[in-house]
Amino acid sequence: MAHFLAAVGMTFAALGGPAAAQDKAPIALPSGAQAQWIETIRDTSGGTGLTYRFRFLVPDLASRVPSTSGPASDAIEGADRGPIDIDTETAEVTGDTAEDGMIDPATLDPAPAEVDDQAEAEADAMVEEALPTAPDVLAQDPVHDDIVWLCQEWVLPRIANPGPRPRQIVISLSDKNTPFGSYDPDALQLFEAFKLPADRDSCEWEPW
Repeated sequence: MAHFLAAVGMTFAALGGPAAAQDKAPIALPSGAQAQWIETIRDTSGGTGLTYRFRFLVPDLASRVPSTSGPASDAIEGADRGPIDIDTETAEVTGDTAEDGMIDPATLDPAPAEVDDQAEAEADAMVEEALPTAPDVLAQDPVHDDIVWLCQEWVLPRIANPGPRPRQIVISLSDKNTPFGSYDPDALQLFEAFKLPADRDSCEWEPW
């Protein structure tokens, strides 16, 4: 999933219109979640041309995203050790190193390994089959389908026509209504970007 903080000095303008009040009504997403539009921001500072940023509040967003707690995010033992230095030319390590049970590669004298080309090719084929046919799937948010639906069914009808046509649409979901560009360590935010072709109204997903 993608996380984003607004760059310092970004120039942006909030967009509004007669429909702004009614757009505050809850939006029922395909997953069953409820979203509420917060604001739309026009941004030209990202180097991709005119971008519209649509921000939405989804109070139960955290319950819809897999937890990252557990051993992978626990504190590392020995985190209070002193600094170590690594010589990039000799690979020599000095400083407050710890005995981690690993074997020093310098003490090894490995014998040449006999490689079975046929077995190696079969193993490689098994790995390739296990990979998804579309690598972009690995970069999608857990609520990707909801975000695509928001772009196609909610955002596109609200882009002025005629009027300035954005080249990119960024949709963000948050479980808290935080000011744009601010950082709240307790807020969960998801971002996805879409390209808007000049010749048709279609949200084309862009992996970050």
